[in-house]
Amino acid sequence: MTSPQGFVSRAEIARLAEVKRPAVSNWERRHEDYPRPRLVGGEQLFEVEAVLEWLDQRRIASNALLPNERSGATFGQRFRRNLAGPAAQSPQAQPVSTKRPKTNDLWRTLDQLRGAYDILRYRDLVLSLIFMRAQDRNGWSSVLTGDRSDPASLMTSINNKLGTGDAPPPIAFQVDAKIPSELVEFADVAVDELGGAAAFRTLLDRFAMLEGKRGGEFYTPPSIVRVLVEALAAEAPGTIYDPCCGSGEILLTAALQTPGLAVHGDGLNAEALTLARMNLALHGIDSRLGRQSIDVLSRPGNGDSSYSYIVANPPFGLRGWSREDPALERSWLYGPPPRGNADFAWLQFVLERLAPGGRAAVVMPAGAAFRGGRERVIRQAMVADGCIESVIALPPMLFYNTAIGATIWVLRRSSNPQRELLLVDATGLGRLSQRAQRELSEQDHEVIRAVLTDWRAGVTPAHEALPTAVVTAADLKKNDYDLTPEKYALNEAAARTDDGRQGIETLLRELARLGERSARVDMVMDQMIGRAQILEPPVQELPPGWQEVRLADISELTAGPSARASDDGSVGVVRPRNLVGGRITGSFDRIDEGTAGKLETHRLAEGDILCTRTGVVGRHALVTSAHKGWMCGTGLIRIRPRQGIDPKYLSDYLNSPSVLDWLTRHSAGSVLPSINTRVLGTLPVVLPPAEAQGEIGRVLQALDDKITTHEQIARATAALRDSLYPLLTSGRVRPPE
Repeated sequence: MTSPQGFVSRAEIARLAEVKRPAVSNWERRHEDYPRPRLVGGEQLFEVEAVLEWLDQRRIASNALLPNERSGATFGQRFRRNLAGPAAQSPQAQPVSTKRPKTNDLWRTLDQLRGAYDILRYRDLVLSLIFMRAQDRNGWSSVLTGDRSDPASLMTSINNKLGTGDAPPPIAFQVDAKIPSELVEFADVAVDELGGAAAFRTLLDRFAMLEGKRGGEFYTPPSIVRVLVEALAAEAPGTIYDPCCGSGEILLTAALQTPGLAVHGDGLNAEALTLARMNLALHGIDSRLGRQSIDVLSRPGNGDSSYSYIVANPPFGLRGWSREDPALERSWLYGPPPRGNADFAWLQFVLERLAPGGRAAVVMPAGAAFRGGRERVIRQAMVADGCIESVIALPPMLFYNTAIGATIWVLRRSSNPQRELLLVDATGLGRLSQRAQRELSEQDHEVIRAVLTDWRAGVTPAHEALPTAVVTAADLKKNDYDLTPEKYALNEAAARTDDGRQGIETLLRELARLGERSARVDMVMDQMIGRAQILEPPVQELPPGWQEVRLADISELTAGPSARASDDGSVGVVRPRNLVGGRITGSFDRIDEGTAGKLETHRLAEGDILCTRTGVVGRHALVTSAHKGWMCGTGLIRIRPRQGIDPKYLSDYLNSPSVLDWLTRHSAGSVLPSINTRVLGTLPVVLPPAEAQGEIGRVLQALDDKITTHEQIARATAALRDSLYPLLTSGRVRPPE
């Protein structure tokens, strides 16, 4: 199907510019000024005029010129010529096709066919049809010519193909409804157009995006996968292992990047394991995959295999992973982790299975770098043992439909342990895409890879686009073994100087980087806000599908209990003082596990919203995975959005001036204002449809990004002033005349 008049798809750009399809993706990825797509009819399309304007600036290489083209010709000239020619089937002139959908229309077709199917069952069914079509062409032909109204024979065929090993087929195959013949035809078209492997990966990515946070349980976004694999720097021959392999995308990327690796992995559930098997098989990767229970974390090793390389994106903040206190169940390399959080159980599990000289790269929540209690003790022991090579802080919003930040821990098992750690602050990299998430560019990946390569070669990294810090155990001890890269990177870069000049040069480079980031943020704002359609006032009614509800109708409100802090407690407590600028930060009280167990109903979950109920009413913060499992303290109200409510939208709504005014007017007490859950529950909330909630969140996130960038510019400028002042007053720097 061709695009609407005035728009072109990526495939149509490639055809009209007479280049291969990957070239278009390469232009879009490498060039910041490449036109941004617009969502038209559910598809990402480009304005013809914007594409022409950009292509007019790109000359065709001499070895790529066509016989009728002269030196100096541009892709814009070629595009314009083909657009006007009758043989080109111009997207502006060609009538809408009634044939089967082409590549750019596949996802919209698939979404229309879903009907009443549950998304998880539908995902597994669609991907299995893609797999069967790609792997068994003869068997597929019989499906196309047979009776498709009866799903039994089709399901039997799929089960026979997927039911390898001990893992059962996905739950989606337990169907008793008619499988639409259009869905069978869709799988046929998708494999014909994209190829089996590409169709599988493309749809897997789109399903994960649709599922949001839930999709993150089985799928790791490409930007994070690439940083993991490149941080690992695997070399063949060797064995790579993923203990919670999800859909296999990390193992697949590593195997494709480094042919010759033996690929091993374990899945935490049957559905994800089957997806991983299909994914790897379609790409021709031989693998040995099995299934393991989460109980493996609390069991002794018993001579488990060791691996040259381990890579993992384990579930964050996993509770209930140990039947009793982990200290009683087994011995640990660096100390027993808390029962309420498996993050450091995963890190030690990985290190126990790493062969001598091996390397691992593991995704961890940001809180793993600074949380106290048992986790601080384990970090201290790991630092002392020299098994941490690097910690990389990733930018927020790399995961689908969540602003959560994360870190990558690079670990080593070596007879010559690391005495210094490399901390990398990559939080300023990436740009927002059209899918409500941030993506790292090719240049971003190159910068991270270069910094790690320098570090391993014995060269202290000093890349102008990426703040880094080299710290020792003594440095970390002064900061309570906090491994958060942002706390050290800029200051360390400015401090590595004999006479102040190097620090000034570093700060100037940092300001230049922030200036470029500011320009990118401005571009995103222009696209999201500057081109928005603003309706003429007055608007008397809410748009169709919007409604006004009470806060109590869409969320559960719970007041925080009173609990006495404990000096040796391991469970964090969030107090009103910890809500600063919409974030949870500062020094925290802690309580012991026994007290926390009695207050179980007041635990925090990712996506909860905390707001103050006494004092300065209206301060609030969104709970991320860093504080998942912590306790809501006294003086706070926990707001837990119900299913279908975007937590970020609700958090942003609570921060609006009209809501703050409402809270002030409805608070009791003149000396110490307060509000209770009953009154707060009556707060009127304007509730758009789910899609609009996400769109509003993306616009506000663009504004938040601009605020954050300018705050960083202000801090770097202040640091530059402080560094420059001694030189100015010593006469060693002469201002320009």
